Amino acid sequence: MTYSVFKNEEKKRRYYKSYDRSLERWKVKTESFYIGTSFGKTHVLACGPKDAPPLVLLHGMTVSSTMWFANAPIWSQNFRVFAIDITGDFGKSECTKPISSTEHINVWLNEVLDALKLNDIFLVGHSMGGWISLQFSLHSNRVKKLVLLAPVMSFASLNWRFPIKLFPSLWFRNSFFIRALYNWMFAKGNEPDEILYQQFLCGYKYGKIQLRVVPKVFNRTELEQLLPETLLLIGDGEVVYSSTKKATQYASNFPKVKTKLIPNCSHCLPAEQKDIVNELVNDFLL
Repeated sequence: MTYSVFKNEEKKRRYYKSYDRSLERWKVKTESFYIGTSFGKTHVLACGPKDAPPLVLLHGMTVSSTMWFANAPIWSQNFRVFAIDITGDFGKSECTKPISSTEHINVWLNEVLDALKLNDIFLVGHSMGGWISLQFSLHSNRVKKLVLLAPVMSFASLNWRFPIKLFPSLWFRNSFFIRALYNWMFAKGNEPDEILYQQFLCGYKYGKIQLRVVPKVFNRTELEQLLPETLLLIGDGEVVYSSTKKATQYASNFPKVKTKLIPNCSHCLPAEQKDIVNELVNDFLL
């Protein structure tokens, strides 16, 4: 049984072409390489001084590491950035076994970090990547500081509108539904990046998600075990949570978590309010 994200080489080629075009938006020299894991080959982008503190980035679902175009060039001035394409999601990683449990997440990411020889890391995750980052940090002592950018669920249940927006895009692969989903995640007046959208479109048209772990809201007992100091950033127009107020209030119960609402943005806050996000993350980590 195959677990490839792309059914054939032609579909993969088309997606990779759109990925490479998006990567040009970084406008900084990057290294691209693969790491073998129990779940397939994991693709990593690296930039920044090789002797700088390591900063690991985990992207939101279906957008791949290219989503960091507004952030990685800035953060790489002070850190050695490693942007990881999550295996089984759209991106350049190649899946041979689905990540389908929290135990799998921890095994997979530990294998990647072992190969990179990284033990004390700064970890930043967006959306699904944020949830994975939080899950990993609850079971690891490798994370010095943690930044969560609108982590899916984690602190509040999903907005009921989210699956209504997501599933038609996955099932029908129709440009109308895919565009509607993409635009929905931006606050009114914020212009989505068209080059990144074309990659987003190619992923939904040509790929099939093999990432099978289901996110959840973490309970108090779990979150009380969180070790690293954590910065939680959420847009004031966030659409993914059932209630942004509930998410921020719940997160504020935990002394390790510092929460801040970002003005005039929704779920894609790393791009929508890049200057604010870049500055807050730098100030927190440095």
